Amino acid sequence: MAVIEFVDDDFYTELEALIVVTGPKECLLPSVAAEYERVEQIMKRNNVIVTTRKVKEFMKDKVDVIDSLNKLLRFREGQHPNANTIPEVSKSLALSALGVILNYLELTQEPGNHGQFRLESLDSNRFVHLDAAAVSALNLFPNPGTSVKSNAYRWQSVLGVLDRCRTPQGHRLMAQWMKQPLQDYEIIKDRHDIVEYFVNNTIVRSELYDNHLKKLPDIMFVLKRLLRRKASLQDIFRLYQVILRVPRMLTLLETNDLESIAVLNNIYNPIKDSLNDLKLFKSMVEQIIDLQAVEHGEYLVKADFDSQLKKRKEEMDEVYSKMKHHLSTVAKDIGLDAGSSIKLEFVSQHGYHFRITLKDETLIRKNNSYRILDAVKGGVRFITTKLQDYSESFATLKIAYEEQQQTIVAEVIRVAVGYVEPWTMLNSQIAYLDCLVSFAVSASTAPIPYVRPKMYREGPSVLKLIQVRHPCLELQEDVNYIANDAMFDAKETSTYIITGPNMGGKSTYIRSVGVTVLMAHIGSFVPCESAEMSIFDCILGRVGADDNFTKGLSTFMVEMIETAGIIRRATDRSLVIIDELGRGTSTYEGCGIAWSIAECLAKESKCFTLFATHFQEITDLASYVENVKNCHMQAIVDGECLTLLYQVKPGVMEKSFGIQVAKLANFPPGVIKLAQKFYNECEDHRGVIKEKHDTDCLAVLQKCFSEIDNFDCDSDNFALTPDALERLLFLVN
Repeated sequence: MAVIEFVDDDFYTELEALIVVTGPKECLLPSVAAEYERVEQIMKRNNVIVTTRKVKEFMKDKVDVIDSLNKLLRFREGQHPNANTIPEVSKSLALSALGVILNYLELTQEPGNHGQFRLESLDSNRFVHLDAAAVSALNLFPNPGTSVKSNAYRWQSVLGVLDRCRTPQGHRLMAQWMKQPLQDYEIIKDRHDIVEYFVNNTIVRSELYDNHLKKLPDIMFVLKRLLRRKASLQDIFRLYQVILRVPRMLTLLETNDLESIAVLNNIYNPIKDSLNDLKLFKSMVEQIIDLQAVEHGEYLVKADFDSQLKKRKEEMDEVYSKMKHHLSTVAKDIGLDAGSSIKLEFVSQHGYHFRITLKDETLIRKNNSYRILDAVKGGVRFITTKLQDYSESFATLKIAYEEQQQTIVAEVIRVAVGYVEPWTMLNSQIAYLDCLVSFAVSASTAPIPYVRPKMYREGPSVLKLIQVRHPCLELQEDVNYIANDAMFDAKETSTYIITGPNMGGKSTYIRSVGVTVLMAHIGSFVPCESAEMSIFDCILGRVGADDNFTKGLSTFMVEMIETAGIIRRATDRSLVIIDELGRGTSTYEGCGIAWSIAECLAKESKCFTLFATHFQEITDLASYVENVKNCHMQAIVDGECLTLLYQVKPGVMEKSFGIQVAKLANFPPGVIKLAQKFYNECEDHRGVIKEKHDTDCLAVLQKCFSEIDNFDCDSDNFALTPDALERLLFLVN
């Protein structure tokens, strides 16, 4: 459980950021609240279910909440077992909300929940702020319902590319990291160090990935069964198997290289400590569970533990011996070797039975003493009347044995619950290792291997990506990805206005930059030849049109809401990607809005901005703001043929080549001809307007200069005195 309190603005910018970071499924709101409607809109925009509760539930007495916490919390060793001593309970507003949640979920009603929770403060400033638009624009997550095992999962999203995890806990942690890129330089560095080790040590990486991690169970799933007292001896044995396998994994991480030791200590030591805490658990399992019976798929308490169990075990062994003797008799009857050509086996569907190969089936086909159960690729299963009787007797004895051992099993489960904390720690450590191995596998197996980004803790903001690629697109078949550079410097270039033809690669380019920055901040290597960057505080985006019909919002309204959020949030440590802003209204209004937003980001926020647009007028911004640069996606037109080169070049692309793209899409010739005619008329009209505008501007300047006397127009170096310059600016304005 985590609590947080913060001061927000009128638009709930911080709240929306928190929703993206934590990914809640449901939000509880008071049934009557002044700001309820606005908060509900934010929740729905982020696909969070809204549930209303009575106002009085939010006014619950603090004492009641403390009492509930005293039941639910697991206090650390040496900590006073009273929730009043925890700093988090001083957050009165958060505590009030927590009380509503505890009541809504009825957590105290389930004894299995008692003593199983921690309460901590959530610091959202630890993470890079992601808005919902950026999460969508960067394709961080696959479409709902996409199977982790499907081919589409791998290239459909960034998570699919990086999530090569082998354990369920690894998959969950990877998705969490994707929503929570870090601002903490040291943690990012630790992750990069470990990923680099696994990239450089192929044998260690392959052994962990191919032979160990995939054989580990979902520890948290087993722990939930333990806490609910629903676990079985099989669950206990699954945990025991983890204790047996993890030391072999640690052996792989042992090295004599001092530098590697320093890197791996962040993984090795915590796992080793958790194993030490579980030594008594391991000893308990070995003393109580019959490990020989496990080899036959039976999970039983050792017979020596109880006199009645010992008696049942002797009876079961006697019946089993009779079945083995009967196996020898049948083998001799049909002329096969017992234990090799004919085997005694058990499956829950048929009980004990004999199995022979398909080619030996003729030996029993016409013998009425043998009844065939089924014939599959693995062989022919059959029984005799005597074996069926033995099997039924054995099953009856086994049921009695299991009933007899229930008291002992319940005690084992009770003791095992006491080890939940070290198991939880080990689960987290395995998930952490799995994610970093996954990063290394993704980096090593990419079409072009990823590289380690160089991160800067402090100093002027910088972003230098050499030959950056999009990790999803380069995985697709028949795609020859064209890489490009992205060079930002706080002192020289903070904003790029990107023009170019439709389908020319503008959107892909700006997305690739955003994805690469995010990958670096979660600890992954990046798809570049080289990469340098500062620690960013935000990755914000507005890419593509989105009519939000279910929420009653038009394309333009969604665009304005998301862009307003960007302006409010962006700082000089932010990365902003904007594509095709202003298309949802008239051309001139859209252009004006796009210009003002680009100028605001460049001059006020001073964030790093990639601004893709078809409004050619916005490129003039580079003449007014020194840190704005123009670039374009290169294309070649040869007669009627348009060739898209997907390369970023300096300067402005004067045309968008929309009509040429329409031709590529096989538009009817009549439509193309009409479009070209209308385009030519618009260009002619635009030229007339521009000529008149230039004439008007010249007239204004001439009038202004006529009122100023103190400058020398014949001088080679035209200059104004400060007073004259101030007067000129006043007159022009």
